[in-house]
Amino acid sequence: MASRHRTSWTDSVLIASDEIHDFSCSVCKDDNLNIEANHSCGDCAKYYCDKCLIFHAKIHKRHVVLGRNDVDKWVGQGDALVTCDLHPPKILELLCEDHAELCCHLCVSLNHRMCRSISLISDLAKGIHSMDDFKQLPANVTKVTASLNQVSEARKKNQNSMNSSGKSMLTKIKTLRSSLNEVLDELEKRTEVQMNSVLADLDGSLQKDIDHCDFLHDQLNALLDSVQLQTKESNSFIGFRKCKDKMAEANSILREMDNKQEATITFQPDTRVQQLLSDLKALGTIQGCPDPQLMQSYGQINQSSNKCKVVKVKKKKTYVVNINKDKQDCEIRGITELTGGEIVLVDTSNCIGKVLDSEYKVTSYCNFPEYPLDICHISDHQVAVTVNEKTVRHEVNFLTVSADTIKMTRKFSVDHECYSIKHHEGQLYVGSLTTLYLYTMAGRLVQKVYEDTSRGVTVNRFDLSTDGMKLYIPASSHNKMIVIDKSGNILSTLHDPDFQWPFRIHVSEGGHVFACLNRSNTVVQVDQEGRKMLATLVMAGDGINQPSAVWYSTHTSRLIVAGGQNDILVMELQ
Repeated sequence: MASRHRTSWTDSVLIASDEIHDFSCSVCKDDNLNIEANHSCGDCAKYYCDKCLIFHAKIHKRHVVLGRNDVDKWVGQGDALVTCDLHPPKILELLCEDHAELCCHLCVSLNHRMCRSISLISDLAKGIHSMDDFKQLPANVTKVTASLNQVSEARKKNQNSMNSSGKSMLTKIKTLRSSLNEVLDELEKRTEVQMNSVLADLDGSLQKDIDHCDFLHDQLNALLDSVQLQTKESNSFIGFRKCKDKMAEANSILREMDNKQEATITFQPDTRVQQLLSDLKALGTIQGCPDPQLMQSYGQINQSSNKCKVVKVKKKKTYVVNINKDKQDCEIRGITELTGGEIVLVDTSNCIGKVLDSEYKVTSYCNFPEYPLDICHISDHQVAVTVNEKTVRHEVNFLTVSADTIKMTRKFSVDHECYSIKHHEGQLYVGSLTTLYLYTMAGRLVQKVYEDTSRGVTVNRFDLSTDGMKLYIPASSHNKMIVIDKSGNILSTLHDPDFQWPFRIHVSEGGHVFACLNRSNTVVQVDQEGRKMLATLVMAGDGINQPSAVWYSTHTSRLIVAGGQNDILVMELQ
């Protein structure tokens, strides 16, 4: 089917000029001509050049036509159903069957040049109104929206139950508090803060599920209404495909939500409270169920909805992070973020760990015996740092961090070089420059996950997908990035001429993948499958010398980039 339609599309591209217009004449485009439009008719939802407008004016004398002076009002006049989401106001005219994506001509030129199966929608849409799938679309949309409503209502009931549990627990806390002396004043405050934090996390997660269900519900209904108003087959086909894609997304989310446990929260008082009063930090343990799983599940939902989103840089600013104690220029090799929003850096050249506040000022620091090379977040205020000194020292150091203190609490040694580290579900992935290992938190080797000793650096600063099922590994010496599963099987490879010495990969909680390209002094965004570069966010002129650390902050929605200099680059994204 693809080859049958390829010729007609190719001919249309060849006949058109090489110019790319913001708005092309709709009538000329039907004749395979690429003529810039100077007028827009909202009633027709079409654009016209000067010549075609003359014929339009004779036939539709009462239509309101906007000229180039009102070009800012053109977008939005057309039919949103057939407009390309990535390149408005381009019209969706093609279907890439390799990726099952609706495309405009610009989409094909930029993202689907190598695809083999590209077809004209006008050909595919013939007879769609008589197809059984199209006729069943209203019933299928209704079924999915009904399921979304059910899940949303269940989450609302769960919310009410959670709030009642919170009130009940507060009463128990007060009862316990009344039997203690004035020393409990401070402990009571800490316990209530802990409870409110857990409640807020669980309540927020439930609300996100509810909002997502409502969002998809409204989208599906809006799409269905739009489709049912269409008379043109091409428009109906586009609406049909969009509805099917949106229903597939909704069904996937429904399956994920169906497997979740109902959120609950309990309070377990500490029976040793009277004896250990002076040493206690809280009156008991506040625990939610599910806890990390619920947040992780929403992260997956959010990731699926942002799967193809290419980020853009809105604003850039640099902040100085060197301190008086530094003997050399900073060389930031690792960045992570605490649950409270504090940023923690490892400065390799000065053998120092640094904590930054919300204004990116250094508030505390600690010294390492040798070179700290990478850092990862473990729990609320705990991080792990790899320390490596040739054949002498190969360690994982655990540190407790707050806004004004940072100190080492324990460590364990390994019998190989220790360059990179990531934590996932109570286990540590530790990388040498050629091998990736899996350890327990106590330092016991579980297995060797992946190894490539072909040449030079094949395992540099890696990262995991948000669900922990995929690992993104920069093979620096080969100028490529590989994606493997948890068993070490290679899933995909990115090898591009512009992908020069990838040093660091970072995956945000939303699933966006960023890569530091050391030799070209750039930071790029990579697609989640690990097959192509999507955008360049940091360029050589931005002043980052050999970028080696990148982190996306969920608290501020900012991208932080560092390398071999005394400042960091902070970017607001959109």
